[in-house]
Amino acid sequence: MKHTSTTLLLLASLTSTPILAQETEQESLEALKARIEQLEKTLDEKINTLADSVENQQSTSTQSNPVHIGGYGEMKYSALDEDGEKIRELDFHRFVLFFGYDFNERIRFVSEFEVEHVVSSASSRGAVELEQAYLEFDLNNNMQLQTGTLLMPIGIINETHEPPTFYGVDRPIVETTIIPSTWWSNGITFIHKMDNGIRYDLMISEGLETEDPNAVLGADPFDLKSGKQKGSFADAFDLAVTGRIRYTGIAGLEVAAYAQYQPDLDQSAEDSYADSATLIGGHIIYQIGSVTTRALYARWDLDGELAEAANKQVQDGGYVEVSWKPKDNWGLFVRQSAWSQLAEVEAQQTDFGVNFYPHKDIVFKADYQMQNDDAGNTDGFRLGMGYQF
Repeated sequence: MKHTSTTLLLLASLTSTPILAQETEQESLEALKARIEQLEKTLDEKINTLADSVENQQSTSTQSNPVHIGGYGEMKYSALDEDGEKIRELDFHRFVLFFGYDFNERIRFVSEFEVEHVVSSASSRGAVELEQAYLEFDLNNNMQLQTGTLLMPIGIINETHEPPTFYGVDRPIVETTIIPSTWWSNGITFIHKMDNGIRYDLMISEGLETEDPNAVLGADPFDLKSGKQKGSFADAFDLAVTGRIRYTGIAGLEVAAYAQYQPDLDQSAEDSYADSATLIGGHIIYQIGSVTTRALYARWDLDGELAEAANKQVQDGGYVEVSWKPKDNWGLFVRQSAWSQLAEVEAQQTDFGVNFYPHKDIVFKADYQMQNDDAGNTDGFRLGMGYQF
């Protein structure tokens, strides 16, 4: 009987052991699962906290640094022979400061303040100018609106003309005669940048106002460069409309076309000495390795009998430039320019020289120019120093 009881107890013990083991294992799995869920929750909370912290730091950084300051400048030495007359001149041509302010991520202010030729006074050749001062609004990721004093979206250098960005001591002569760079006006511009590399600009602004020969003795009503009003008490009876389309969808290539129309050049409420003026132009820039080619053409068509009588109804010009930059710190260029502001007068100029960059934002330049008789027969060399920051 005693042996029977012992046997029954042993059998009961052996039978219950797997059941207890299963219950213990199940409890362990549930505890492990709960622990994992708690860890995932804690990890998510930490990731969210970290993301919020980074976002707040970026926002604080942007808000604490809304002011942007930059600038550029250039000094030139000229040793020219102008139709037999020697010119030896040393001039700090431009001192420019940029100032910008970000109101938020989508609204900003941009300005450019310039002093030319060191001293500005009634007895000097210097000038103090505000070439840019505008508000810029991001309408969305691809569209912007600018309003204020704006650079014209025309040519290669009118908007980008810091000394390290172009070859030659002086800017290309076609872009300072036919295109009267630097050219700015009061107005408003709409910009649309597409994902395929196409951008177009549409601008409404003050137009040119040339001098009235009836009011100023000897004035040339078709001297377009002198007609820039520069946003200062600008007469705006007849606003100008300017458009540009530019393509940069292929690496190393830029193609652009532009046009401007203004109803008349006298900017008066009544018909006077000048009629409408239309500018059309375009350029191409193509870089292959260390070689860059630039070509530009622009043409003014002036309506009216007076413009035809003065042989100035068509004023046009263009240039081709080839540059070679074998090293990051120096490059060579040659440029051929031709332009006409008077019928049967074909001005030509050849430039060649070298740029040296001790720093990517500092440049020393040397070039030589040769002109034909129609251009003024001015030959000689120039040295230049320039910087941007």
